[in-house]
Amino acid sequence: MKTLYVSRTAPNPRKALILLASKGIDIDDMDDLDVVDIDIASNEHMTEAFTKINPMQTVPVMILDDGTVLNDSQAICEYLDRVFGERSVMGNDVVQRAQVCAMRRTAEFEVLYNFMLAFQHSHPSKAQRVDQVPEFSPKSIERAIKALPYFEAALEGHEYLVGDQLSFADIVLYLGLDFGKVLKVNPNKQGENLARFYKNMNERFSIHNMAKAKPAADNE
Repeated sequence: MKTLYVSRTAPNPRKALILLASKGIDIDDMDDLDVVDIDIASNEHMTEAFTKINPMQTVPVMILDDGTVLNDSQAICEYLDRVFGERSVMGNDVVQRAQVCAMRRTAEFEVLYNFMLAFQHSHPSKAQRVDQVPEFSPKSIERAIKALPYFEAALEGHEYLVGDQLSFADIVLYLGLDFGKVLKVNPNKQGENLARFYKNMNERFSIHNMAKAKPAADNE
């Protein structure tokens, strides 16, 4: 049995949740994957037990059938994409895979990473883990916003960033836009194409929609 440790609210573990959902797979209804929810708000990822699994104290983490541990979101998503479902979210041929990789890296490092950096250097909850430099926060937000016109142009006349189907690049850009809201950057005010893109992705993959279903007894 494979085991995947996730948080349903943090951007990096959400990549894995959304990737499977985009392929029509319910992560909570898989016979060969056990999903363990880690409460990062209560620092469960920093406990001794979890640190033994992943010394980096980050999620997602995946343990394969043979005991191999994957503790990087990109590596986990590459694995999940190849093993589960028929359609590849990483690209259907060598050229498309390269295009998705290029677009994904730009979305990751220019948008999502900068918003995450701004959060890490400004939010009290991160003071324990990060030697905070408050001046980094506004500069990082500024850099992320500066990159958004690139994606606004890429989405002109297109529903997705690469080809005519959702790819991993779309997932990463959506998560960047969604996380930007925590820093008061409205994804609906960055251009018409980005607003349309965000609306469509959020209707399918919002934190609310991707939350684990509560047991029937809890719903009564």
